[in-house]
Amino acid sequence: MKRLDVKRRTPRIHRAVFRVRTLFSEEFLALILVLLVFTVPAAATTRFENRGLFMTSTEPGVTTSYTVSLSYMTPEPVGSLDMLFCISPIPYDPCEVPPGLDASQATLIDQSGETGFSIHSKSVNHIVLSRPSSMIMSSNSASSYVFDNIKNPTDIDKSFSIRLKSHSSMDATGSQIDFGSVKGQVSRGIGLETQVPPMLIFCAAQQVESDCSATNEIYYSDMGTLDENETLTTQSQLAIGTNATGGFVITANGGTLAAGTNTIDNVTSPTESIPGKNQFGINLVENSTLGVGRNPEGEWANAVPTDDYGQSNKYMYVPGDVIAHSPHVSLMRKFTVSYIVNTAPSLRAGIYTTTINYIASGRF
Repeated sequence: MKRLDVKRRTPRIHRAVFRVRTLFSEEFLALILVLLVFTVPAAATTRFENRGLFMTSTEPGVTTSYTVSLSYMTPEPVGSLDMLFCISPIPYDPCEVPPGLDASQATLIDQSGETGFSIHSKSVNHIVLSRPSSMIMSSNSASSYVFDNIKNPTDIDKSFSIRLKSHSSMDATGSQIDFGSVKGQVSRGIGLETQVPPMLIFCAAQQVESDCSATNEIYYSDMGTLDENETLTTQSQLAIGTNATGGFVITANGGTLAAGTNTIDNVTSPTESIPGKNQFGINLVENSTLGVGRNPEGEWANAVPTDDYGQSNKYMYVPGDVIAHSPHVSLMRKFTVSYIVNTAPSLRAGIYTTTINYIASGRF
């Protein structure tokens, strides 16, 4: 009975097809079929455009931040954005978790474009963003989402992907709207290292160049014959520079003028020169009354004499005192040290000498 029924209906089907062929050409029917094939999938889902992934650090295994950017394309309400971390970007491939990756501690710290999202759920390789379902503001406008505390994969030989899908639901269920993927890869950076070595330049002599490139190599001075009515003077120079963060200090070391057990008293506080009184002292500035000395020379004005040794026409000397210093880096500065000697009538005869050693220290 079934075979007879088919035979009876066959002529009717043939006549119907023939009438259609008389209305539409074969080419037109083919075109309709092609349009059906290609337009149906396109209407179902659309790819995100302008997709990108920025990783603050690409070092394998480090915890860093990721910025995922994309443009929503389909003008429909969006309530969730699904992000699945896999080796392959193809949505139909099995998802192999990138070795070492961990997004379970991720936090959403910034968003732009389509906003209002919060993290609905997260795992080692899966983050779902959620918001009340609402229409996208503008198709093709860029949106970005910044995540912190994502641990990079550890395999430097393979790239990895984030498969992206948008949904109208708030939990990434139901049919997808737009889809796409972004790719990234970890790599070991090229380490570059250099250093500026600690530097302290210091020189002392009767005369020195400001940059210590040369001195006159004279380290001795004959001040002449002591006279109770006259102040004996001489001078020497120091130059110093350092890149030490804490600057430098210069100390003056050595005893006062002496001839055997007889000594000329050193001045222990800033005092003017007084002929006829035993005095030995120094300072590091210009002195108008005796016409000796000069003020510090050089651009680095933060290098100065200390207060006790920076008073014009006043002198003192205490062994071990800091006579000049800089609180910070100072490149280069020249100081002129003035020496004065006065003698009392009661001072015993003799050849009075001393050696003053200057020690510079950088505070690195």
